[in-house]
Amino acid sequence: MTISENFIDKYSQINYKDFDSRTLEAGRNLFLDAMGNIIASIRVGNNKKLNQSMAQSLAENSNLTPLYIGMLIHSLDFDDTHYDALIHTSSITVPAALYTAFNRRINGKDFISSLILGVDIAVKIASIEKHAFHRKGFHATSIVGVFSSAFIYGYLNQFSRESMVDSLGVAGSFCSGNLSFLTDGDNTKIIHPGWASLGGCNAAELVTFGITGSSKIFEDKNGIYNLYSDVSIEDKHFDLSKDFWEINDVSFKPFPICQLSISTLRLASEIIHEIDLSKVKRIIINLPKDSYDIVAKDKLIKSQPRTSYEAKFSIYWSLAALILNKKLTVDSFEKKILKDKKIHDLAEKIDVTTFEHTETAASIGGQIEVHYKNDEVKTYREENSTNSITNSASVIKKFLENSNLSSSNENVDQLLKIEEMDDVGKIVGRILDEQIKKY
Repeated sequence: MTISENFIDKYSQINYKDFDSRTLEAGRNLFLDAMGNIIASIRVGNNKKLNQSMAQSLAENSNLTPLYIGMLIHSLDFDDTHYDALIHTSSITVPAALYTAFNRRINGKDFISSLILGVDIAVKIASIEKHAFHRKGFHATSIVGVFSSAFIYGYLNQFSRESMVDSLGVAGSFCSGNLSFLTDGDNTKIIHPGWASLGGCNAAELVTFGITGSSKIFEDKNGIYNLYSDVSIEDKHFDLSKDFWEINDVSFKPFPICQLSISTLRLASEIIHEIDLSKVKRIIINLPKDSYDIVAKDKLIKSQPRTSYEAKFSIYWSLAALILNKKLTVDSFEKKILKDKKIHDLAEKIDVTTFEHTETAASIGGQIEVHYKNDEVKTYREENSTNSITNSASVIKKFLENSNLSSSNENVDQLLKIEEMDDVGKIVGRILDEQIKKY
């Protein structure tokens, strides 16, 4: 059998009762975190045209809805990540599930199940080899997102095995998304998950029109791995026999920045009270080598970012802003803050050294040295820190901060009990419409 056929045979037969309680909690939290990011983007994104387009799309059940939802989840770069796969997961699963739920009655159990399965497929495709797509200049989230989205659409619409295989095959013609934003500081990256979600859903819909897709979209000589990576896929094996679900290894972001800077800032947030800025001569970040080009290369530019998106990919600016302001939130990247001379001055005192590693860069704990003017040096290392998506208390806290809602709000209660709902689209559509009108 082909890779696509193996995927469909494995995943299409699984449903809610097949998941353990921890995995279901992860699915619920993944969705809640995504909703918080959508509302935060509506609230602070200052993108009235996008918000209005989203509102119109919801009202009309437009096929552009997955695009807008994916963009809103990802636009603040605050959405969850899977470190081994180096992808964002909710922004390439939740849009397809919601789009389907807006167009047909989907209960909470099936909805959450589709997210868990979609994450697993995306992670499996992306993590077959370390940085497989990134090495060729492609954004892995965008490349694999069309497949997770196509699967979710087919799963929730109860496609046949043949149609689901075709959906993956057609989805392979929608892969796109490059890393050029790292050079110019533009925000092209925010459309990648939305475009992947749109492409996946449209691919599956096209199958209902009689369009067929290659069952060998992954392993063919003109398939995904041969075109978008240097992976010799014939030498690889997808282990689909494990009972472990990859969603349990997803991490939510405590800061709205590139995941490769998270561990450094997480450590910094714990030691801020120990740093005497008036006596600091230099701060050295010890960074995994794989992270350097993305968040630390070209210090002169990154220390004084031109755009908020460039700031999110600058470990110098992000760390300096966190230390000076004692926080780094979705409200920390306003234009006036980007121009703050105090942040620029501290960023100039920050340097980066790198080290070789075998672990995935994003999973390695932060390491910081603070050098003082009297030649005293204090070294800090992060031990066993995590932002697991299964940490419900932290995920809920982040959601409430992002959404600016209270825990007693009726909408919050319904989102926390999403699995008990018999019409997810009706509930979520109403909540999103309220938030768009509010902001």
